Amino acid sequence: MLRHVGRNNPLVLVFAGMCCSIVAMHHDGPGLCFGLFLGVMLITKERLPHALLGLLLGFMAFTMGPGWEDVAEGVYKVSGEVDRAEYAHGMFRVVLGNVDIDGRSVRGKALVTVSEAITGLAKGSHLSLRVRVRQPRRNGNSGEFDYQNYLLSRNIVLTGYAEGGSETLDTGGSDSPPGQREELIRFLDRYSRPEAELVKAIVLGDRSGITHSLRDRFNALGISHLIAISGLHIGITMLLGYGLIFCILRIMPPLALRTDVPLLSRIGAVGAALVYTWFIGPEVTVLRSCIMAVSCAACIISLRKYDLIGGLSLAGILILVFWPAALFSASFQLSFCAVLGIGGLVERTDGSPPWVTWLLITPAAGVFTLPLAVYLFGFVSGVSLPANCVIVPFFGTVIMPLSILGILIHLVCPALSGPVFTLSMKALHILLVVSDLLGSQHPVARPWVSWVYISYTALILAFWGARSRVRIIFLAVAAAAVILLPILKHAIENGGNTKFDFISVGQGDCSLISQGRHAVLIDTGPAHGVFDAGRYIIAPHLLRRGRTSLDVMVITHLHPDHCGGAPFILERFRVGELWLNARQTNNQYFQEVMRITKEKSIPLKYVCRGDRLRVGSMIVDVLNPRNRLIDHDGPVDQNLQSVVLRVHDGRVTGLFMGDADMFGELMLVHANEDISADILKVAHHGSEKSCLTPFLEVVQPDVAVISCGYRNVYGNPAQGTLERLRRHGTRVFRTDMHGETLVTSGPEGIAVKSVLIHADNH
Repeated sequence: MLRHVGRNNPLVLVFAGMCCSIVAMHHDGPGLCFGLFLGVMLITKERLPHALLGLLLGFMAFTMGPGWEDVAEGVYKVSGEVDRAEYAHGMFRVVLGNVDIDGRSVRGKALVTVSEAITGLAKGSHLSLRVRVRQPRRNGNSGEFDYQNYLLSRNIVLTGYAEGGSETLDTGGSDSPPGQREELIRFLDRYSRPEAELVKAIVLGDRSGITHSLRDRFNALGISHLIAISGLHIGITMLLGYGLIFCILRIMPPLALRTDVPLLSRIGAVGAALVYTWFIGPEVTVLRSCIMAVSCAACIISLRKYDLIGGLSLAGILILVFWPAALFSASFQLSFCAVLGIGGLVERTDGSPPWVTWLLITPAAGVFTLPLAVYLFGFVSGVSLPANCVIVPFFGTVIMPLSILGILIHLVCPALSGPVFTLSMKALHILLVVSDLLGSQHPVARPWVSWVYISYTALILAFWGARSRVRIIFLAVAAAAVILLPILKHAIENGGNTKFDFISVGQGDCSLISQGRHAVLIDTGPAHGVFDAGRYIIAPHLLRRGRTSLDVMVITHLHPDHCGGAPFILERFRVGELWLNARQTNNQYFQEVMRITKEKSIPLKYVCRGDRLRVGSMIVDVLNPRNRLIDHDGPVDQNLQSVVLRVHDGRVTGLFMGDADMFGELMLVHANEDISADILKVAHHGSEKSCLTPFLEVVQPDVAVISCGYRNVYGNPAQGTLERLRRHGTRVFRTDMHGETLVTSGPEGIAVKSVLIHADNH
């Protein structure tokens, strides 16, 4: 069905072979099956050498490419040339190239977070620091984001932290275009408005000022791809370069008659892309975009036809030769899929009026990126398609040209560039206003990865496959699978057994109790600085579990390690009811929670002992606080007054203590309430005052789960607490060591599974 593509474009088979080899070396079974399936449909006997060449190139690229530095954690002298230095999410970070660690050369770059800004840094400066090297560590939740692979895709192989004042700086940087870029960034900083930060991100690649709020507003329209420099930006730059050279030659008839105007214009487009990439700096993602755009243009120049699939394959080969880990990068995958969709559209509309193709380019790119976006991000804009159809042309014809014109004028006369940049900012302000009025984001349960591969198989066959009866059968089967797989996953995820899911959120608490289509979320993890457990851990985890709504969300008390992620969860998910322990009007999280519950009309309840709720066949009993604190606005011992819940389904019982240790435990012991439980969520992260002997004698837990951060400064869990649990014969699971811990009830009792340290105990 696709053999005509492989026969006409041998580079496609080379690229497919490289992908198969790399995913095989990466132990990605589903990806390898997908690659082999496409390879079988593409390959012909005469193209077999090309496929074998691709397999060999992929193997060599993966084995010779930089891998993560296996360095024991500790303090080392790290030196290298400054590649980039910026504030990112409130932290000063330096990326070093040509790295040495204690005199040993390192292949790849180092990312160092510094406690305070280092003045006088310039690109090319030689910097030496005493760095505490730290390996990126997983939180330990199933299917979570792999930060180490993300860094590898950016050619970063070492991370660490340095105290300010430990550095030695040799300013060897030159005042070249990168220096002009830094001057432009400082010039735009004077505006102190969000639109200036957007201009910096869109045309200069500096996203240090992009806040969560700005990103969310772009996400609400489905246009967040405009913020990061991608193939679209490089392509627009090439179009501007093409148009400039074409116009210059056309207004000079003698020159136009003696030259090949289209060819020179295409060469000018490639030159514009190369100069722009050189100006903003050779960051890996920018280089990948430039290679992709220039490769497609090179095929057009050499073959004199719009062979996008050949150019895309050439770009993929070049990128994977230098950065094989880029194959697993979201930016590479999304850019590749968008161009693939455009190439398929050009193939299918061959012979149609040009305006038809131009009109359908944005929808085609959107359709080809949708399955991947759903799988990777989980939130979909309700207005993405119409917004992109309108905004992308507006971006390409107004915002990007004005911004580039501002850069060119600034290089000649900085004083005259201000009005041009102001116009660009006003255009961006229109996008922000539209987002506030029309933008929306909806949670979508994360599909199986097999659904993604089947979706792309169907799209590739629909756009590129030769017309035949077999193709129609394949498309019908794929379409049925695309519809039925999410239904099957939903049925499996919503199985009848009750699941107690203790999510690893660092030094904080978060537990998800689910049964069928019902779910209760207890606490939402910490928020500190720019880290928000709700945004980065809990929301993705809920979507992986197929949860887009919650019957009840409980905030046991208003400490940031328990309620920090609440605003994001309340903002993005449908919540039936919110439970709190008390009012605390001077608490920023309480204020934010009040604002969202009012805006979304979420029922709010201050609970106390005696409150009961039936969720499915589960019964949720509130054991603490003793009294309802709705009218109490004074000081409250938040730990002692934590909401304590006892959840049971007739088979298994869980006791969730919040931070009610010591006196909280003793009050429950003497309250004449049934507090026995099979599963105990240990109070206060396993502090010394938790799990007192009288309390354990009454509860008699079979399994205890302690939610705490890896190497936390509080020393939790305390050895005394662990020893008391051991004496009572309780099996202990810790999120800092075991990661996410899933306890499932069944006819034969309970089954426990953990992620980081294997556990499958009944």
